[in-house]
Order: sequence, then C-alpha cells, then structure tokens
Amino acid sequence: MQGPRARGSREKPSSVMNTERLVSRVLSKLAPLKRIVFQPKLLQLAIRGHDISLYLGLRQPWLQRRGFRTVLDIGANTGQFAVLARAAFPEATIHCFEPLPDCFSQLQRRIASLQNVILHNVALGERDGMSSMVRNPYSPSSSLLEMAPSHVQAFPFSAGGERLPVSVLTLDAALAGQRIEEPVLMKIDVQGTEDRVIAGGRSILARVAVAIVETSFEPLYEGQLLFDDILEMMHGLQFSYHGNLGQLRSPEDGRVLQCDAIFVRPSEG
Repeated sequence: MQGPRARGSREKPSSVMNTERLVSRVLSKLAPLKRIVFQPKLLQLAIRGHDISLYLGLRQPWLQRRGFRTVLDIGANTGQFAVLARAAFPEATIHCFEPLPDCFSQLQRRIASLQNVILHNVALGERDGMSSMVRNPYSPSSSLLEMAPSHVQAFPFSAGGERLPVSVLTLDAALAGQRIEEPVLMKIDVQGTEDRVIAGGRSILARVAVAIVETSFEPLYEGQLLFDDILEMMHGLQFSYHGNLGQLRSPEDGRVLQCDAIFVRPSEG
C-alpha cells in the first residue's frame, strides 16, 4: 500500500509520462532487433527475409535436446521452412514434398547449396494416384481443395487460381526404401488436407517424435477437417497436444483462424 506522499514531491507532468511510455514501447520493439544484430545467423536469416520467429521457435531448448536426425517438410512450397529447419537442425536429413512445378523449381534453386535435403515433386494424400490442385495466385494458399468464401473474405489477395494436374502418393509410399533415421520431426502444411496426409502415413507417423500440423478453427477450404478432428486423429496415433508454434489471425477482427499445432509422443517426454 502506498503511504503519504513525501513533502515536496510532485507528480510527473502528463507529457513526461507519455514520453516515458513511448520510449518504453520503442525499446521493447528494439529488443528483438538487438538480438538479431548480435547473432550472425539470425542477422543473415533476417536479411534474406526469413521468418525469424519460426526459427527461434525451432531453436527452443526442448526441441533442440531431441537431436532430430530427420525432418519431413510436407507442403514445402518454395523452401521457407526447409531453410530454417536446416539452420535449426544442421545434422538432420530433410525431406521436402512439393507438387506444384513452379514452386518446386524455386524450391530446387533455394536449397541448391544445402546439404542432405531430398526433394519429392509430389502431393501427399490417403492413396496413390493423380489429382488436380488449385495453384493460387498466392502460392502458399494452393490446395487440392477449393477455397472457401471465408478464406477469400479474410484474404482477398488469395482469390482465383487455376487447376493443375499433380501426382499423389501416400507418405508411406513416398518414403518407402528411404533411410529414415530417428528421432523424426514432421511438419504438415497442406492447406486443408492434413487429415489425408496423416491417413496415408501411419507407418511413418509411428516413427515421428514431434509433429507440427497446421490446423484450422474455421473452414478455409471446402470439406477440410478442423482442429478438433485433427486432434482426435493425432490422439488415436498416440500423440498429445502441446500448444502452438504460431497462429494466424483474421485481419478483420483478430480472431484466430489457424494454428501450427504441436503434437508430441508422450514416450518422447
């Protein structure tokens, strides 16, 4: 409890208090910049336009202690996650899956200088075959599913697109014959067909220690399963939900539309 004010003390003028608050806010925003400037790897990634918050998430001690030997980047797009995974887990072999021809070409160029990265020019699903994929003007939004109106409403720049034929394999078939060294980290970001990847990869999933799965709380694609459905599937495969690596909010009102949900095998700690 605050006692009587000392004799002669004066309250700070509101202008001074406002200035102090402004300085405090500026310093809080500069703190991450200071961290980047004094860490060469962070600075290099920042200069190249990479997601520093994602990299720092992958560098958390609880993940680093696991010493992942294999990383599965499912829905690699042009290699955004692969580059950060290579920086975060330099000893791991990375498998990237990307079906779209133009994105795959960019992926090839982006990871050309990286060691132990294996590329797969296929989509992953619950069965092998051919399908068509909507190549969105904003390529990370491309999907085997049609985009829901709510997606376009929240992100107008993602409207439109053209359908392209793509090869589809199950995850188990795509990695048949590959040497998969454990522990395994798996990331799935396939715009609404995460359940299909899971359904077609049960043998591989049995060897995964940690999975990062993009899940939605509202249907952004026609016919997609939502967070609760994916949670049930992952629970059935002996994974526990351990929070989010990141979240996507609606620019309209700030509600959470998606999250990168973290699932961990209890036996893995």
